[in-house]
Amino acid sequence: MRVVGSILHGAYGDYYEQALCLKHFKATHREIQLRLFAASASRLKELSVLDFSFAEGFTLWNTIPGYSIDEFVQFQAADPELRTEVLEHLPPPIQGAVCSGGNRLPWRVLRSMLPLADTAQLSLSSAGRARLAEVMQANGITNSTFRRPTVGFLWRYRSAGGAIRPWMQPPAQTLVQKYSSLFRSAIAAFDCSVLVCGMKVETTSDNRERVDAKYPVFGLDLPEDRSIHLKGLSWALELEILARCNVCLVHPSGFSEALYIRRPAGVVVVDAPLHYRLKLLKHRMPLFDNNRPGGWFHIWNSPHSERYLFRLLDKLMQKPAQAGTVTALPNF
Repeated sequence: MRVVGSILHGAYGDYYEQALCLKHFKATHREIQLRLFAASASRLKELSVLDFSFAEGFTLWNTIPGYSIDEFVQFQAADPELRTEVLEHLPPPIQGAVCSGGNRLPWRVLRSMLPLADTAQLSLSSAGRARLAEVMQANGITNSTFRRPTVGFLWRYRSAGGAIRPWMQPPAQTLVQKYSSLFRSAIAAFDCSVLVCGMKVETTSDNRERVDAKYPVFGLDLPEDRSIHLKGLSWALELEILARCNVCLVHPSGFSEALYIRRPAGVVVVDAPLHYRLKLLKHRMPLFDNNRPGGWFHIWNSPHSERYLFRLLDKLMQKPAQAGTVTALPNF
């Protein structure tokens, strides 16, 4: 049986998108064995909560020479970090095999896959389901949290020098005030709860690699009995938690892209920097309903006013929570 290898690398969102494409590849090439490798030990550990049983194994990149790999199906092979942190430390024949397919981009595959069937999603492993219960409990989330309407919010503020340029991005404090006011209005109008991801987390030596030192220590000004700022305990499991909200407003990031793939209904990107909107257009990334005129209007209508977003929330809260299903919440 032909053995195909691939190295997952980049940010968490890159790992997630590459893994989805490779799961699809395996499903359409049943005659192969698939071996996955992680470019980072910390990413490998954190993503062990996902079910990679569609592959023969998911191990660190330094184990590659120990396997007989017939060919590589490699995504984003031209990425500078992949080359300097992984490929340069592998034997030249393996380097050549990894790069032989060119710089494949996940979106060329995902365009033909979305929306995903439940069986094509990355589900949780048994360890992930057990860990989900622990993360929910640590965040003070119970089944009763979702008995009333819930709104999820993902904060991701772009800094200079990153992959997405912060062109035309409003000041952080302006956004904090806007979303604090918006969600206070939503709580009053819809009797809902708000789950906030990506804020109010102090970066420490223990969580630095997990949160990528991107979470600010400040949060939104919301009533404590109707809001929870998630603690950044797990990227993949916080994704599962927000997937259960009725509506999610998200700043663009790998997390928001994975969330849209996980449950495309009711996930709306807000205050997207111009650079991100241009990348959506350039790569024809099938996200946030941008293949329809209405979706494009929403994405390009940025920065959104508080009144516009409240009307949007009012409309979306009347729709089903998600398209498809997600893993059932653990009971406490």
